[in-house]
Amino acid sequence: MKPVLQFIVLGSAVVASLCAQDVTPADLAGFTQSPTEHQLVVLDHPIPVTSVEGRVNFQDRPQEALPNVLFEIRGPDATTRITQATTDAQGRFRIRNVKAGSYKFKTTLNGFKSVFGTIVVSKKAPKGSTITLGMWPGN
Repeated sequence: MKPVLQFIVLGSAVVASLCAQDVTPADLAGFTQSPTEHQLVVLDHPIPVTSVEGRVNFQDRPQEALPNVLFEIRGPDATTRITQATTDAQGRFRIRNVKAGSYKFKTTLNGFKSVFGTIVVSKKAPKGSTITLGMWPGN
């Protein structure tokens, strides 16, 4: 069975299937890589949000938060600026003052598969939307 990564917008679960496409080194330019990063989970659908905040947990134990995850965004659009936050003890993160636009994101934690995808920050996104990501232990 193919695993899925879930993100939640306004309490209704939306499941994004994993993408089989290859990610080029240019896609990952500027993002942090952990010493044990051998696998990358890629989302095939952008996540619409009004602000960049959310929670990271274990994929197979969603009630269990993952602290110390590095959450990075690059953008907006073609801009190469990287902004980052680290999850707290409850797995929460927030990056303030993010302008509207499309951003690439990556989560990184030593011993876990990184997650890579796109966030679209827009006032048209569901009000109060947050990001909830699950991470799998890596090999």
